[in-house]
Amino acid sequence: MDGPALSPRELVILQQIEAELGSDLELERELRTMRPARLARLRRSLVARPRSVVVVIACCLALSFGLLGLAVALRSPVLLVAVVAAWGTALAALMILARLARRGRDR
Repeated sequence: MDGPALSPRELVILQQIEAELGSDLELERELRTMRPARLARLRRSLVARPRSVVVVIACCLALSFGLLGLAVALRSPVLLVAVVAAWGTALAALMILARLARRGRDR
């Protein structure tokens, strides 16, 4: 700890606070079951994936949001079908990439 040491009075107060917190069962349960933030989990998940998978997902998201925006603006059902086709293609590509990655790891 940086800085001056705690005085005896401050130590007593700190011990009282710690004792009260230690007896709070609800707080203890919440701290024990606490999960990391969603963004941190997403980042860890993306870092664990091969770069090609992340690039395919990012391109598919960008393409589908662009097509979806055009479909809404132009009121064209053909563009909605294009969004579905883009996602279908991306899912197929991801499945192929996942298989290839698995084969590469098994060797």
